[in-house]
Amino acid sequence: MTVKEMKLNDDFVYNNEEEAEMGQLHAIHNNMNAIANVRRQLEEQASKPSLTHCEECGDEIPEKRRTAIRGVKLCVYCQQLQERTKGR
Repeated sequence: MTVKEMKLNDDFVYNNEEEAEMGQLHAIHNNMNAIANVRRQLEEQASKPSLTHCEECGDEIPEKRRTAIRGVKLCVYCQQLQERTKGR
């Protein structure tokens, strides 16, 4: 790698500082879009009523959970299971 090249991560090698800055701005832009999408999804979920029973297993969802997480559809166990399998 020459003095002018910058390596920000394993995927990209930039030839100068301007390119490196553009790469960073692009990453920031992508992260901001992802955050906006999550916010939209949470707002949409919150506009719907919480379920009294879990959509997956049918167990009752405690009132405290329904109050704390507006629009909740899953019990804690099923939510955790979904999040673990989604990350794979």
